[in-house]
Amino acid sequence: MTRLTNLLRRAASALALTALSWAAPATAAGIQQAFLVQNSGWMEPFYTDPASQLKPLVAAVAAAATSPDDTVFTLAFSQSSGSHASPQLLASSRGAADMARQLAPLAVARKGSGGALADTDFKEAITGTITGPFKAAPGILWIFTNNKNSPNNDAQTAERNRDFYRLLHLEPSITKTLVFPLKMPVRGKLYAAQGLMVYALAYGQPAAAALDRIMAEGRLSKVLTNAPARLKPVDQGAARLLPERVMNAPNVRVSLASDNTTLVLDVDAADLVPTVTLQASLENLFYPYVIRQAKVQAALGLGAGRTPIAVAPAAIEGLEPGARQSVEVSFTLPMAQVPSPWSAQALAAMGKQIVLPMVVEMALTDQQLVPSAAFTAQLRELFPGDPISEMFTPPDSVRASQTQVPLQVRIQYPLAPVLALMGGVLLLVGSMVAGLVLARSSKRYEVLVDGVRRSFVLKPFSTLPVVDGDGNPVGELKRGLGRPQVLRVAEGRSLSVTGR
Repeated sequence: MTRLTNLLRRAASALALTALSWAAPATAAGIQQAFLVQNSGWMEPFYTDPASQLKPLVAAVAAAATSPDDTVFTLAFSQSSGSHASPQLLASSRGAADMARQLAPLAVARKGSGGALADTDFKEAITGTITGPFKAAPGILWIFTNNKNSPNNDAQTAERNRDFYRLLHLEPSITKTLVFPLKMPVRGKLYAAQGLMVYALAYGQPAAAALDRIMAEGRLSKVLTNAPARLKPVDQGAARLLPERVMNAPNVRVSLASDNTTLVLDVDAADLVPTVTLQASLENLFYPYVIRQAKVQAALGLGAGRTPIAVAPAAIEGLEPGARQSVEVSFTLPMAQVPSPWSAQALAAMGKQIVLPMVVEMALTDQQLVPSAAFTAQLRELFPGDPISEMFTPPDSVRASQTQVPLQVRIQYPLAPVLALMGGVLLLVGSMVAGLVLARSSKRYEVLVDGVRRSFVLKPFSTLPVVDGDGNPVGELKRGLGRPQVLRVAEGRSLSVTGR
């Protein structure tokens, strides 16, 4: 294990230098994938039994897991010996459309000119692929094997497999590992087997993200119909929170989004309450592990802020994979972050919803995981005598896991503030228009000047000096919006407005 670990550490150093440049291409332009098919002596029945489905299975998995943009490597592996090299690159291509033809001539490998069947070295196959075709860049390795690891014809295959399992758990550059145990009974001239194991190993974080996308697409589940067993990581994504109802606020509605993960709270702005208490269930997503025991802690995150979440009961015991435990979850919403109905954000929404994105950060501490009894029995049937159940015993260093559950608070704001604002704006505009019209409209008025009737035209908000026929001042008139008023009269003179 030391030799392989050192090789992978050197490859991991190169991986660290290329990770940033590979992160974007892994999403946009595909990811490199290698399909390693074991063809050592132990695999003899898979090649000689006419009913064997090994090669069709590999081609079908490759077709489901790859896209036309992926760089695909097809390899056979056993163990290097003399002139025989392992892993052996059979082909490299863009996409996996030609996989069946590439595999057609593949047969059981022999050590060399002596004719003895080749042994098996899992570590060599992984290292040779990463440092060879992958050039230490991120990629997914698919391994098809009967799970017999026998380097140099070592009869202690169980111990060799233990070394391999420890590697899968502890090597940090292998970021994700899924395992598909398959029932495939075959009988050859020399050996017989009951099952085949398919491993999916992500080398580097971009490969783990790509493997997650492949699984989420659902195409692979039509080929590998049983749910994959998660070997690594077992410190992430332990449980799913399934909401059932809001207990303390009947007008707040809770549901699960279409991604089957995001919690959604729908509420009218007038019915929003500071503290929400949910009746929910915790579902164990750690297939094939039983959560023998764990403590549950949670917090609500919005930006950089964190608010504790109360979970009751705050412990899990004996939760089988896929099983659920009822819990009561209570948390306080950050009301200071909720927009007021009169805020610019709410008014801009024009009476529609405003979404407040948050995240529920859930942690299981003092976590103890064990493979379920049903899964262990299945493995013993498919791979008798193999310590494969030990592969699914997490190392002691993994005693906690983290899960992030997105939460959306969708607040429905009323139209009343928008209508009131629009009405106020229209009233203001109308008043301004009316004022402008009035300010420009002149009106004729009848005025008695020293008892003589005369006519004057006045504009709104104007002042008019009144004089007699000789130009002597008589007084002043002033008009607002209505009838003019006499502002001033000279001594010994008279001035009055008649009519309306």
